[in-house]
Amino acid sequence: MGFRDNKLESAHEGIDIAMQLKDLQWFRQAVEAGNLHNAAEVLGITQPALSKAVQRLERSLGVRLLERTPRGVAPTAIGQTLHARALLLGQWADDTRHQIQDLKTGQSGELRVGTVPAIVESVMAPVLNHFLAQGPAVRFKVSMQLSGVLMQQLENGELDFAIAAVGAPVPAAFNHTVLGKQSSYVVARKGHPLLRGRFSVADMAAQQWVLPPSNIALRAWVESLFRANGIEMQPAFVQTDASPAAFAPLVRASHLLTVMTADSLAGSQGAGLVALPAPAPVWTLQIGLFWRRSAYFSSLMKEFREQVVKVFGERQVGRAGR
Repeated sequence: MGFRDNKLESAHEGIDIAMQLKDLQWFRQAVEAGNLHNAAEVLGITQPALSKAVQRLERSLGVRLLERTPRGVAPTAIGQTLHARALLLGQWADDTRHQIQDLKTGQSGELRVGTVPAIVESVMAPVLNHFLAQGPAVRFKVSMQLSGVLMQQLENGELDFAIAAVGAPVPAAFNHTVLGKQSSYVVARKGHPLLRGRFSVADMAAQQWVLPPSNIALRAWVESLFRANGIEMQPAFVQTDASPAAFAPLVRASHLLTVMTADSLAGSQGAGLVALPAPAPVWTLQIGLFWRRSAYFSSLMKEFREQVVKVFGERQVGRAGR
């Protein structure tokens, strides 16, 4: 009888642990959504069920985790700590799933990759084509964002890899491989008035621009160029949190200036556009492949890293030969 009681007790403990893991997952979504109704919709559950899950966590820990705000909910100081732990737990669960799948099949079936938009055509497409030839066993989820967003997604466990600009210093939580250099230019349409003769930095400053936000390297470079010449730049006609290359059709049809990478300019987006000559500068930064230091590195991840390094290197050699 005692043995049976212990067995039942163990089963109940297992149920409690499973319930706690689910509650943590739901709590994490509530914090990230900032609203119980929206979080419940994302999870596919009812709002009362989500509220009860948060209440169970609060009772088991003896603390308050969420507080009401005019717009929804926000984590308390202890709730912020629990959310950070829930992120780590989610990463651990994903890594465990990948590792078990690796042991079963030799490689895991899905890879979540983030990349800056400029190298989708020149790097990501050839890499994905390599895996496409291997059959349907491998799947990819690709996020195209600017570098800052990608690094945040990687830190949150939303990505397995990020191809982004190499900042200084690289966060200690990440491993990375430097892929090579990426050059960027001030770009205009062919036939732009500035191309009809000599022009100055002040002439460039007088133009309308399409630019990313000030915390992005491309925008900082432009602003520093004008600042170094004692010129105050007017506000951008279009400020976008996407790559400025997304507005290439607008630049082609107008007198707007923007900044584009060599990859974007050499690809389909660069059709009808040209880099301005001096005094317009050429800016260069390093592009790297990043992954979390704590993540399980599957055989699929190893193959992906090898392909990215190979394709990026071939792209540089091909460009140098032209």
